[in-house]
Amino acid sequence: MADTIDTRYHFAAVNPNDHAGLIYIAAFLTLTYTNLTFLTRLFVKWHVFGFDDWAMCVAQASNMVQIVLLLISLSSGLGKSYETISDSSYARMASTEYANQVVLYLSLGLSKCASVMLVQRLFTREARQFWIICNIVTVVMIIWTVFAAFMVSVGCSPPSIAPTTKDQICPSIYSRYQIVVITDVITDVILILAPAYLVWQLQMSQKLKFQVIAVFTTRVPLIPLSILGLIRFKQSLYSNNPGVDRTPVILFQQTEICYSLMAATIPSLKAFIRSFDTGSGVKVGTTNAYGSSGGYGGGQSYQMKSLSGKNSATRSHSDEAGDVIVSNKPFDKEHDKKRGNSTTQITSSSYPARKSREEDASGGMGYKAHN
Repeated sequence: MADTIDTRYHFAAVNPNDHAGLIYIAAFLTLTYTNLTFLTRLFVKWHVFGFDDWAMCVAQASNMVQIVLLLISLSSGLGKSYETISDSSYARMASTEYANQVVLYLSLGLSKCASVMLVQRLFTREARQFWIICNIVTVVMIIWTVFAAFMVSVGCSPPSIAPTTKDQICPSIYSRYQIVVITDVITDVILILAPAYLVWQLQMSQKLKFQVIAVFTTRVPLIPLSILGLIRFKQSLYSNNPGVDRTPVILFQQTEICYSLMAATIPSLKAFIRSFDTGSGVKVGTTNAYGSSGGYGGGQSYQMKSLSGKNSATRSHSDEAGDVIVSNKPFDKEHDKKRGNSTTQITSSSYPARKSREEDASGGMGYKAHN
């Protein structure tokens, strides 16, 4: 019996000489998931945009550009055996893949910057030590972003990064990618440890500390993704079929950029911000049936008055800036010794009716902090 010929249309077939279909799937999944998380971020923080949100806007825009470049490269022969595509298609494929690598690392670096800026947004300039640390980390991420984009491109031609033979390989390209991946891993470790260190200094329950730290540890999977991408990149350079064997590299890179953009958005969701507590007894963005009580939406201020009449502190929420103001006094050990074990009662300086409703919604417990 003669074999039945499949005459159905296939958008992108997958066979030994063509793995473009796998890259198409990864590209569209990246496009879908990153846009969904980005739109969620816009919905949650539309009225309280900060520098972290603008950084994420640029990162998302860069991600869209790299996906467009990837799709153009796919239409020109990316993921296929180079023997099956024309010289003109190969030239266009190599050029667009070259550009894709540059923009991809720009987007990846900007997502790191957005993560640091979100942490910084939780503190005011009064908490000088914390602001200095965040500023240093932000500068490091910006430098890495530019550095990575240069390392994967400058000095190498597009064909030398997507070579058809071993003789075409850019001599230093693998060493460059090694440096980029190593520094990429280091920056991700910094983005995990820095928030943990900052949060651990705050006067809040250990349960909430671990909750906040756990959210920032969502970046951990990015480390193996980056390393695996490097391993497969080396294999593709010296492969007998470099066009097809470049597919796993692209898959790991698309997974990494997708996850990085999502990980930068997760901590900014209301459920996380609402649970943030700096030890003053007021949680950010407490919600009830009557709306938001402070946080980013209340625009109100709470004056904290000590029962002993000796100590006081102020915690405020700015509706315009969306900043959570954290006094630097809780970080002063000498200040803690002087005030002893006094109980601080928080009274609202405005909106007394709302305060009453909030106490009812919270079970009549009111707001109290034990220092």
